[in-house]
Amino acid sequence: MSSVVGALFFTVLMIAGFSVLSLALDAQTDIVTTQRIISDIEIKKQQEQFVVLASTDGNDILNLSVNNQGQNPVEILNIWITNKTLSDQPATRYDVNYGDSFVSSGFTKNVLSTQTLQMIPDTYDIKIISSLGTIKKVELALNGGGSSGLRAEMITDPPDVIIGQNVTIAMIVTNTGIEHVNNVQPDPLGFSTTGSGTYTSSSHTPTFANLNSGASVMFTWDYQVNGVSGDELTFSSIARGDGGEVSNMVSDISILREPTDGGNNDPDIVNDDLFARPQLFFVIPSSQGESSDAEAMWGINVVNPINAPMDVSKVVITAFAPGGNTNDILFQRIGQTCTFNPISPVLGPDSNWSCPSENALMWKSSTPITIPANSTRAFLTKVDPGSPAGNTGLESIIVQGSVFTTLGSFGKSGYQTTMSETTTAIVNVYLTSDISDPRTSSKIQTLRTDIVPDSVQTFNVVLADMDSVDSTRITTGAKLVINVPKEWTSVTVTGDNGFVGTPSVTQFGDNSHQIVGVTSSEIGSTGNSAGTITFSAKAPNITKDELYVMYILAQGTTTNGFTIGPLAEIVLQVNGD
Repeated sequence: MSSVVGALFFTVLMIAGFSVLSLALDAQTDIVTTQRIISDIEIKKQQEQFVVLASTDGNDILNLSVNNQGQNPVEILNIWITNKTLSDQPATRYDVNYGDSFVSSGFTKNVLSTQTLQMIPDTYDIKIISSLGTIKKVELALNGGGSSGLRAEMITDPPDVIIGQNVTIAMIVTNTGIEHVNNVQPDPLGFSTTGSGTYTSSSHTPTFANLNSGASVMFTWDYQVNGVSGDELTFSSIARGDGGEVSNMVSDISILREPTDGGNNDPDIVNDDLFARPQLFFVIPSSQGESSDAEAMWGINVVNPINAPMDVSKVVITAFAPGGNTNDILFQRIGQTCTFNPISPVLGPDSNWSCPSENALMWKSSTPITIPANSTRAFLTKVDPGSPAGNTGLESIIVQGSVFTTLGSFGKSGYQTTMSETTTAIVNVYLTSDISDPRTSSKIQTLRTDIVPDSVQTFNVVLADMDSVDSTRITTGAKLVINVPKEWTSVTVTGDNGFVGTPSVTQFGDNSHQIVGVTSSEIGSTGNSAGTITFSAKAPNITKDELYVMYILAQGTTTNGFTIGPLAEIVLQVNGD
């Protein structure tokens, strides 16, 4: 009897063991199946390749042609259309009808063929989203012209052309429709000038092109141009097909310049670019001098240009007086020690700043500052100016900077400042968040981050005498100069304080803008410690992170006749989509 009970007990244990093993195997099978499904989706997403062409017909009905260039069918779920012309840039979501959503491999299909979306002439961003999460973006510009899928762009090369040399005009025409267009060719090139500019005509090449859906052709003209330096030459044209198709009107401008090439056209055979290195941009006062209650602002904007974090452990600013007496003291007064006032955002306690020598400023910390990928950080401080050893002012002091990072240690030179042998104004230029008290440390800015693409930004630019002594001032007639990067548009002065009339805005041949304001009174007296210019500008419409540098300068003299020349290289970080 006991043997029978033992056998039954063993059988129960065996069944329980097999049950546990079966459950474990089932769980492992589920995990493997899930991993296989996820991997299969990821592989299909990587293999998903399609391009999108946006166009409208004669009634401005939107056509979104999806060309599936991958090996698997593409399913388009929905689209987002953003009106970039309107100030609030409204975005609207549209679901794609099920019968239009699938595009077979190697085929092109209008995914809006059963929907009627009528567009008004404006500029749109259109995002197309597949069922696997792939997002494609295309821009559609409707200016009321163009009655087919032909879309054109024009580029002049070079945009600044030497008088008497050749300029190439390129017109790129794309068939964004789904129908074949034959005998596409541009109209004769239109021409206008702001001055006496002329050109020697030529015919375009190629003569014509037949364009399948999605195909493009580039027509080019080569012209010899003449005129006066500064003349703007505007070229324009449209493209036509033999079926009545007409593109949008396009144009571009080339600026005439005087010859600047001395014939030295030897090629640069050394390729030594290192992308993974920090970039340095300076904030430098000029002039300086012995002045009561004075602190000059110095700093470096450190830029991390790579898509990985970078740690900064030390920043050094070094100044040399060429040929000067070794007793020249540039960062502290005789008989005194360095005193610092770090500027917001504070990068640690005052003890992080020091003067390792009388001609060097150093920020150093055992806890490094981390600069995120494709970003920037300001290292700024206010410090008492030093003094020359003799009775002669230092008209040019060489300035260089060094930074110690996880990407290596690098330096940058080519900068300068000045120092008076007597009391004089302490002059800086920078941005401020509040024009009511622009010298307050917590309001001083030398960079701007997290800028939204295509947004309008307002800047308050300051020319300041940093001391509090009425007897040291910047004379009337000094100039504050602001150089706005060429990618920034719609530059408009919206306010000023302490300047004659409205500061001027000049657009150069490379599309950059320069703002110049002339002071209407002395700067540095009680109640008038700074002059400000407020202006607005539209950020570039970009899809990846970019950093731009805005240069702020000043020109003039102090009341003791010493020349001023401060510099601020303002870093503007625009975040892409």
